[in-house]
Amino acid sequence: MLEAEIQAKIFSLYWNEKKSVRRIAEIIGVDRKTVKRVIDRKKVILERQASSRVSMLDPFKEQIKEMLTKDPTMASTTIMHRLRDNGYMGGQSTVRVFVREIKSKSLKVREAFLRLEFAPAECAQVDWGEFGDAFGDGIKIHCFVMVMCFSRMMYLEFTRSERFEDFIRCHENAFNFFEGIPKECWYDNLATAVTDRHGGVVRFNPRFFSYMGHHSIVPHACNPARGNEKGRVENGIKFIRSHFWSGRTFKDFNDLCVQSILWRDQYLNCREHRVTRRIVKNLFDSVEKPALGPINTLKFETDEVLTKVISPDFHFVFETNRYSVPWTLVGLAVTIRINEKTLKVYYHEKYVAGHDRSYLKNKVFTNPKHQDGLLAKKPGAVSQDESRQVALKGLGDGVRQYFVSLRASSRSLRSEMNRLLALSTVYGVEALNVACFEMLKDGIIGIEKLERYLRVENITIKNPEPMKFNREKLNRVIPGATLSSYDELLIKDDSTTNEGESDGN
Repeated sequence: MLEAEIQAKIFSLYWNEKKSVRRIAEIIGVDRKTVKRVIDRKKVILERQASSRVSMLDPFKEQIKEMLTKDPTMASTTIMHRLRDNGYMGGQSTVRVFVREIKSKSLKVREAFLRLEFAPAECAQVDWGEFGDAFGDGIKIHCFVMVMCFSRMMYLEFTRSERFEDFIRCHENAFNFFEGIPKECWYDNLATAVTDRHGGVVRFNPRFFSYMGHHSIVPHACNPARGNEKGRVENGIKFIRSHFWSGRTFKDFNDLCVQSILWRDQYLNCREHRVTRRIVKNLFDSVEKPALGPINTLKFETDEVLTKVISPDFHFVFETNRYSVPWTLVGLAVTIRINEKTLKVYYHEKYVAGHDRSYLKNKVFTNPKHQDGLLAKKPGAVSQDESRQVALKGLGDGVRQYFVSLRASSRSLRSEMNRLLALSTVYGVEALNVACFEMLKDGIIGIEKLERYLRVENITIKNPEPMKFNREKLNRVIPGATLSSYDELLIKDDSTTNEGESDGN
């Protein structure tokens, strides 16, 4: 039974504000039949004393409250499935009523809006939902959602970024899923769609506007803080959180994508929508799909295209990661085509290298074949570099961590390694480790800044060991020049002169 305050609110909305039963149900958040029963009674019924009869749900009520505390959006069906796993044998309606009671206690009267109505194929609403770091690897999970406003047919796609290329690619996938194009697409103030706005004047991203023109779609930017204007897609994201995301586990990102597709096709678009009272897919197929415009068969380029000059270590940097190419391309400009899965490298339009795209940070991806022939040209180059790396790693944790960050940067690795080893000799290993930790704390990479720090700190400079050469003759120490023999001659001359003077007297 609804609380007395909620019953009173229903009476006020119906008799004083002349709201319809459907509208009251939306505002209060209960079923229309419940609203109708309250109105028909024409009086507030106080909550009856609790029955002494034990309910099958009683042992699980605290568990339900805990679930709703962690995720207030969790749907009653999701909660029931989790209770089944824990041994609950009662009915679903009992769970639904209890969940509704819990949620109604924290009910806030929402601002009322007029529902926007759309003709078939008139409009689709688009937005992103963020789902946090789901796999503990520092990569946030995002969900692209497009909803057809008339039928509520929905397309969703999980991604690992909201870059422009992801945005356009998801549009393409959505239109192929719907097998047609709506007349308009409505957006919030997404940076990928809207670059600037002043009042009612909106400036769209030129690349995005070009894409809209490619498919003859009119883009529409919703007014700020007017959630009702794109309520369909916002409700869609909430529905995904409560009915799909809550209570599920995923092995990895691919598993997440597979589960979301199955849920979309087997449940999301196959259910009866609470507003239209029609099966979503049936309404879409019979009414809205025939009204959609044709898809432009000419491919719109969605790959990101970059030009990079290959560094001396035959790698290039993309999103903090380093990827290798054949060493013969060092110093040359290459073209890189990037999509959500791969990076492909071209030189003068010829394919020369490819890598799987990584969404991790500060990693190095080297294909061993890319250094074929380098040893023949520079014998010992690799082994020398390896020995330098071993030497650096043995200097301490600070130097080792600094070297990892150094490898992820665009600086010349070999030169930096040589200078690091030299600094360890001049200033000492302990001082170098302290300096490396301080640089890393401030996010600074660069041997010049490291050396400047060591000088500023006035750390006592150690006398370096003598330089060693491969040829033993060059390692011989030449005795330093001495002037003692000349001093003896001067003393002898002085004594002789003194003796001559004494004889003359």
